[in-house]
This record gives sequence, structure tokens and C-alpha cells, in this order.
Amino acid sequence: MFENILGQKKIKNVLASQLKSGKFPHAYIFMGQNGVGKRHTAVELAKVLNCTVNDWTKTDAGACGKCSNCEKISHFSHPDLHFIDFAKQAEMLDEDIEKQKTLKIETIREMQKEVLTKAHEAKWKIFIVEPAEKMNAAAANSLLKTLEEPPDNTLIILIARHKETIAQTIVSRSQTLFFEPLGQNEIASYLMLNNSLAALKAEEIAAIAEGSIEDAQKLIDPAESEGLSLWLKIKNENLDAADILNLSRKVAKDETLEYIGAMTAEAKKDFRLYPHSAIKTLEYLNNARALILKNVNAQTVMDNLLLDLYDLKKTSKMFKL
Repeated sequence: MFENILGQKKIKNVLASQLKSGKFPHAYIFMGQNGVGKRHTAVELAKVLNCTVNDWTKTDAGACGKCSNCEKISHFSHPDLHFIDFAKQAEMLDEDIEKQKTLKIETIREMQKEVLTKAHEAKWKIFIVEPAEKMNAAAANSLLKTLEEPPDNTLIILIARHKETIAQTIVSRSQTLFFEPLGQNEIASYLMLNNSLAALKAEEIAAIAEGSIEDAQKLIDPAESEGLSLWLKIKNENLDAADILNLSRKVAKDETLEYIGAMTAEAKKDFRLYPHSAIKTLEYLNNARALILKNVNAQTVMDNLLLDLYDLKKTSKMFKL
């Protein structure tokens, strides 16, 4: 069961055991960093519960992957699989997805209407709320009412990065499963099998992907890999000042703004979670971008930027995880 999920042996064992016993919660919180299989696991669980070939109450074979329910769920087109996310909210409010910063009460109320209706085709209705930590207070309070009195054959899965960002009242009414970072060997094997990478290249990417398939995939893409690779080197590796200056010289010869843009995108992820510790990082990146746009020497800008980030890391004011 759950053979299609990479790694996460403990999670798979817990879910398989609960299904076998017939006793599992009406709501889960899938917790962990991006790119470790939280959403994929939620979808696989939806397939297991609704597979018409392999009945999970009678076999531990898992989903067949071929019946109508399995295929529709795999393609995110099943009427009883609901994603409550920024894309859904943007469509509902007729707004750009880039404007969606929080999950609002209107979105949760729309979900609750669907919760109260009968399933269309499957036995189980599955609601995947992501990112759950972005629910505002009103939305969280509204969802709490559903968690207190859930209808039969309804499963709600909240997907989030950090437990501390979700209301304790919601946490107490759900079962939290913590997804661990994937191992380097798991990532490397995945890249060799699914992306046709040579072993050495796959191992190099896996070593700096921070346990995330998502980041590993980005590192394959030439348009994103250099900036992300630079960010991860500064963030994770024990570099000295000489290493930093060597990196700076390489970056200054290329598209400096693209490097800064990629690093800023990654820094913003930290800022949303740890604003106090990441704000100085973003300040340095934004200042560097402004200087490049003013045609200040790229080498000088990158020297100062990377050394400033290096100093922040040394004083433990950067990259709190």
C-alpha cells in the first residue's frame, strides 16, 4: 500500500495500519517542508479510499490506479476530490492568484457547503486544504465548526509547513503526521529513474536539495538552477570568505539580476515563516537589485551582497529553520 509515495516509511505504515483497523481520524494535518510528498500522499489516500477494484476494508493492496475513480483522482478531475487552495480562491473571487495571500472565510464557507452535500460518484469525499497555515483567523474559526461535527465519509486533510502557524484548536481536532525530509539516496534514485539523469549529476543535485524533490526538480531546470544552487550553497554549506568571493566572481559574469531574483524568491519563503530573522536578508537582496538597476559594477554589488549574507549567517540572524 502507498508504493507510489517516495520515502516516508513511517507515514505509510501509520496510514496503512489505520486503514487496516478501520479506525482513522476525520481530519489530518500533513506537516513538513515543501517537496516531501504531502499533497501526493493526500491524493494517494483519496485513491485508496475510493478505489472500486481494491476494497481497502478487505485488502491491503492499495489503490489499483486504473479504475474510474483512481484515474479521475490522479488527474484531479474527480467531483469528490476538492482542493481548497489559492487557485480555487482566486477562481471563486475572480481575482489573480498572485493576490491571494491568505485563505479567507469565504473560501472555507464555500467548502462547507460542499461538505454538507452527498458524494457525487465516490464513497468518500476528500478535502485538501493548502496552505493551511495561511488561513486567516475567521477562516480557521469557521473550519473549526466542521471539524467538530464532520459528516460521515468525509476526510479533511490540512497541508502545512509548520505546526506553530495553525490554531491550536484545529490541531487538537486533527491527527498530525510529520513528513521528514527525503534522503539523498531517495532523491538521487528518483532523479535517475524519472529525469534520466546520470548517477553523478543526480547525486550532486540531491546533496543540495535539502530533502526536497521540488527543489531538486528546480535544480534540473537551467533557468532556475544556478540561482537556487547559489542560495542553497550560502544557506547550507560551510563556506569561508574566499569561497564567497569565488562564487561572486562566477555570478557577476552572468545574468546577475536573475541570480538575485532567484535568491529573493527563496528568501521570501523564509520571510513568510520567520519575518524577524529573514527581513535583513531581503533588505540586502533588494538593495543589491536596486544597485544593479542603477548600473553599479556587478562584481562590487555581488561581493558586498554575498559577504553581507555570509556575515548574517555567521551571527545566526539568517536562515532560521
